[in-house]
Parts: sequence; C-alpha cells; structure tokens
Amino acid sequence: MVHCHMVNIETYNKGNPIKNLNQFLEIVSRLREKWVKPAPIVGDENQLWFRGQQCEHWGLSPKFYRKEFKGADEAEIRQEFQSKALQLIPGRIPQGKFEWYFLMQHYGAPTRLLDWTDNPLVALYFAVEEKNLKDDDLKQNAVVWVLDPSWLNKTFPLGINGPILPEWKEANKYLHELEHAFSVGSLSQAKWPAAIEPPHIDRRLANQGSRFVIFGQTRDLTATADYRRSSCRLTRIVISQDIRNDIRRELEYNGISQSTLFPDLGHLCDDISRKWRDNTPQKKRK
Repeated sequence: MVHCHMVNIETYNKGNPIKNLNQFLEIVSRLREKWVKPAPIVGDENQLWFRGQQCEHWGLSPKFYRKEFKGADEAEIRQEFQSKALQLIPGRIPQGKFEWYFLMQHYGAPTRLLDWTDNPLVALYFAVEEKNLKDDDLKQNAVVWVLDPSWLNKTFPLGINGPILPEWKEANKYLHELEHAFSVGSLSQAKWPAAIEPPHIDRRLANQGSRFVIFGQTRDLTATADYRRSSCRLTRIVISQDIRNDIRRELEYNGISQSTLFPDLGHLCDDISRKWRDNTPQKKRK
C-alpha cells in the first residue's frame, strides 16, 4: 500500500466526489478531449493511463521504495524470484530482464514499477475494492489517477513522444542485467520515472490492460514541482467512499470483476461467493 504524504496535485473533481459510473466516464471523456489530440494515422493517437487506489491520501510510489522495504536489495530479490519461479510458471518462460521484472511486479514482488492500465474501468475496480484495507482507510474516498504517458516521457530528459519499449536503449538505464546489478548496485542511475510498455507475457497482464511506470531515483511520481504546473498531465478523480459497493456492482454488470481480471479458479469462486452473499436475504443465510 502507498502510505506516502500527498503533495498538492490537481484533483479534477475537487470537492465533488463521483457518485456513479456515468459521472466517472464523463470525466474520463473530458480528459481525453483535453489531452489526446487526433492522430494523422489511425491507431497512433496517445492513450491515457489510469491507476486506481483505495485511499485518496496515498502517493504514487512503487513497492520497492516504500518504508516496509527500506534496506531491501533489489538484485537479491530478482535472483530469488527468477530461481524459484521457474517451476511455477505455467506458460512461456520469460525472456530477458524486463519480462522477468514485469512478471515479478504483476505477482506482487517489490520492484521499482508502478502498475497502470489503459482501461479506466479496470482502474476504477481496483479503486473501489476493499481487500486488505484498514478501517481508517475505508472511511477515506478512493481515487483514480489519470496520466498522459507521452507527457511524462516528453517532459523529462527522455524527450520521447510516447511510452518507451523494453528493447530500446532508453530503457536499459532503468534496469541492469542481473549479473551486472550485483557488482554495481541494482538501482538505476536515471533520475526521473518513465512510462514503459510491457509485452503481455502473462494472461493477467493482458486482461488488465497493464502498463507500467518505471522509477529511477525519484521515489514518488508526485514529488517534484513539474507535477504542480498548470501544464501537468497527471490528475486524479475522487470517488466517494459511500458508493464503493454500488460502483463495484455496476462494474460487474459491465464485465469487470475478479474473475475477468484474475482468470483463475480461485477468483472465479470468489466472484460466485460474493454474488450469492450480496444477493441472498439475510434471513436465509446459514
């Protein structure tokens, strides 16, 4: 969880948390009209990225940089994951350092990656989910962050109009080869975060429309003055904490649920259980 101090980033709907799915989609549509310009070639237009968080007071920091992992060694973490995960991978074995790194992130290991998605409904689902939340956090509004990845990579020294790809030279300074990481230290010499497009090497990555921001030395995406300028293309949409369950039901009616985002038998059973638990009259429950 991201328990960081929030700086004064613009809130798109400040003072007016959304109350239903339609309000959320209307805001997303307005942001697209404002930030995404028509492209001369169909398919070349920029996409917006979205990240759902369960509490509006959390920052945008990857797991490796959070206080509970202070002093952790990234090279050791990568080595342990790669050596022990081989027997557990049901499909194709990852090829290269970035495929391994993306897989680590998606299954919860501490990395310098922060999850985003190109699907606003997926981000909204994660924002209103209540798993692993403390009681105090449940009293807070949820939030969906919206980022223009092209703005991010163009604003800082990369100067690239769009997300970088793992095979590009610009990506290499963010992640050393594992053998090299043990000798020179794991952490990137790059200062600013960058938007990076992952290959969908795992079904979960594809189902969730996964995208990533990879961090260098900056530990929180909201921590610099550049994100407080009027030209900033990072904002957040606040969702009222009172309507978490209502939004979650609306999303399920529209095909966004645990079993579609996490396609396995365990999450299918979770969906079935919640459906009948939420819709069975209390007097008939045992």
